[in-house]
Amino acid sequence: MEENREKIGNIRVRGEKGRVAAYWCVDGSRDVFLCAIEQSTFDNHVHVRDLFAELAQEVFMNRAREKGDSICLRAREPLARTVQFPID
Repeated sequence: MEENREKIGNIRVRGEKGRVAAYWCVDGSRDVFLCAIEQSTFDNHVHVRDLFAELAQEVFMNRAREKGDSICLRAREPLARTVQFPID
């Protein structure tokens, strides 16, 4: 992926060190990290790339909202509540 290949509104998606990261472009001086995904998954799976773009937009829309006051682009069935993803 080329550096700064894609831009969605004020969200810029760029490749960096084996991953693709989305940043909110605040102004000309700084970008705010939103989320990232492993590079080859992003490159090889169009549906995952679309989900990544949606995730970046959802993170952007919710970053300044109060806990529990989330908004979403599209309603989906929730993951099973018992699913836990470890954070390293």
